[in-house]
Amino acid sequence: MPVHMKDSKPTRPPLKILLPIAVLLLAAASACAPNARNLWEREVRRGWREGFRPMDLSAPPFRLAALLRGETGPDLVVYLEGDGRAVVRGRPAMDPTPTVAQSLDLALQDPGPLVLYLARVGQFMPAYAGQQYQVFWSSGRLAPEVVQAASLAIDEVKARTGAVRVHLIGFSGGGGLAVLLSARRTDVASLVTVAGLLDIDWWVQNSGWQPLAESMNPAVYAKVIAGLPQIHFFGTSDRLITPAMSLRFSSLAAFSDLARVGLGHDHYSGWTGSWPRLLREMVLPLRERAGAAGQGI
Repeated sequence: MPVHMKDSKPTRPPLKILLPIAVLLLAAASACAPNARNLWEREVRRGWREGFRPMDLSAPPFRLAALLRGETGPDLVVYLEGDGRAVVRGRPAMDPTPTVAQSLDLALQDPGPLVLYLARVGQFMPAYAGQQYQVFWSSGRLAPEVVQAASLAIDEVKARTGAVRVHLIGFSGGGGLAVLLSARRTDVASLVTVAGLLDIDWWVQNSGWQPLAESMNPAVYAKVIAGLPQIHFFGTSDRLITPAMSLRFSSLAAFSDLARVGLGHDHYSGWTGSWPRLLREMVLPLRERAGAAGQGI
């Protein structure tokens, strides 16, 4: 049974991009490209069966891989991928493409008429993998450039579809990105995070991870989104992002419509199987409530 709790209640220095030796960059790109390409082909096939079509979105200085189902509609549901294989054996990976696209597993089950799956910087995109971009999935995984890129990609899809409102759903690091997007955009109607990384400073302090020095901290913007309808799902057996994360976040502001919902999952397993019920009982009603209240307009 889920644990359901209802809570009522900066200029930074420029990013230091390493300039790679051309030969090493080419070697890295050729090494990671087949893997990322094969994984993307697999996800495209999975999406195609559920009506999703692949997109290559302009998000300067990057391009982002995406899958979209639907053509027009007022409400755009956006699923943001997690950090993927950002770190391997304690070191930043050359290619952050996830071997399991957790957010896509969730997006494929969403009955919304207009649903977008948005990958993170470098994922499924060999041209944006390698040492030159490593900072954007390691210490800068939530850097302003990353948030801006996701926001530009969403703008492009809105322009193509005529969408007015945006509903954000983010897994793990994608949950932190969803919070940051909610704070900067005026069209976000609802926010859902799944095992979300909501306070990077607290996380680093309590987990022993290296500081995410180039990243923005979602927790700083808790008060900005205090009036936004939102649900934060957490796994009671999650050791990577513990239940205390969302509890900490919920204490940072007087939220008007925030729910914390715990299920007996760890960080990765169980969410896909639980998602149809969570959609039906909690996420879809949240969207309806947000739309009725005129959120995101």
